[in-house]
Amino acid sequence: MTIRTCTMADLDAVNALLHQTSLLHSEGVPEFFAGHEMTLSEEAFAKHLTEENTILLCVESDNGTVCGVCHMSLNTRSGFVELKNAHIENIVVDENCRGQGIGHALMAEAENRARAWGAVHLNLLCWDFNDGAHHFYESLGMHPKYRFMYKTL
Repeated sequence: MTIRTCTMADLDAVNALLHQTSLLHSEGVPEFFAGHEMTLSEEAFAKHLTEENTILLCVESDNGTVCGVCHMSLNTRSGFVELKNAHIENIVVDENCRGQGIGHALMAEAENRARAWGAVHLNLLCWDFNDGAHHFYESLGMHPKYRFMYKTL
């Protein structure tokens, strides 16, 4: 397994992984995701690859297949205290490759890159229905910070 920065050649593989995420989310929260395809256009993917405060990591299996991806951005939050935060925009491991340590390795690399950026926090959003993801993130030492509440009108 190799973790590396994505290239334009990875677009189709990344979109296949994002499609898996789309299916999961459209089942879990259909009011937000039904009919929505989480994929990136060539233009959007190229932009993410060149943005200064964005990183796209790919996990490549020993046979050369992209089996995981992580999209992370660095933000400086000002308010009470100015902080650099790394935010996981999206992370997905191919459903056929889960349970092999790929997600842990990908998150460890994301943490290393976040530290190199000078980030003091690594955060992400995880939908309430996604118990498997909650357990995974907790196994990495992450914990909930707040709840986002909403009401359908």
